[in-house]
Order: sequence, then structure tokens, then C-alpha cells
Amino acid sequence: MKQFRLGIAQRPLLTLGLAALIGVGLSACTSPEQRRHANLSQDSSTCADFGASPGSQAYTECMLAQQNRRDGKQREAMERAALATQMSKDSLEISRKVECAREAKKDREAGRRERYCP
Repeated sequence: MKQFRLGIAQRPLLTLGLAALIGVGLSACTSPEQRRHANLSQDSSTCADFGASPGSQAYTECMLAQQNRRDGKQREAMERAALATQMSKDSLEISRKVECAREAKKDREAGRRERYCP
């Protein structure tokens, strides 16, 4: 059985994809309630640092802005992870096609029936 080997160009992409998946997996180690409490505490501190007092309109707007910022960061991180995963898949597919074409050429040169590479 022939082993599949990654080329130099594919290794960083695969590493990036795996790192993104590990990061997403590790973020699940804290409970949603713990994360919510930590985020609320951090946001409250940030808004207080801006001079907004709890209960005021400015405080409410600041808290909403902090949540929107966090949601945007989370969405961007998920998009980056999805993109890295897709790039890794694409690189592996290209590598597979190159290897198949290389083997087909060897078959052709040896006078054997050429294999089909989809």
C-alpha cells in the first residue's frame, strides 16, 4: 500500500487548520455560564473605565457595543477556522491529483494501462 505524503507547501496549511480546530476544541473547556459571567464582568469593567455608570443609557449602549464586538470576533474566528479547514482540504485534494497524475505517467512510460485520475 502506498503512503500519502504531504509536500512542503501543504504542511503549513494543514498545521494551521489543525491549530484552529484545537483552539475551538479547547475553548469548549469552560462552561457557557462561566464564559458569560467572565464576559459580563469584563464588559462592565470596560464600560466603567469609559465613565459610564451602571443603569445609565451610556452604560447600556456600552454593554451592547461590547457584546457586538465580542460576537464579531467570534464570527471572524469561526470564519477563519472554516477557511483554514477548506484550504487544507483543497491542498490535500491537489496533492492527491498530482500524485495520481505522476503515477499515471509512470504507467504510461512503462507501457501499462494508464490509470484514471478524476
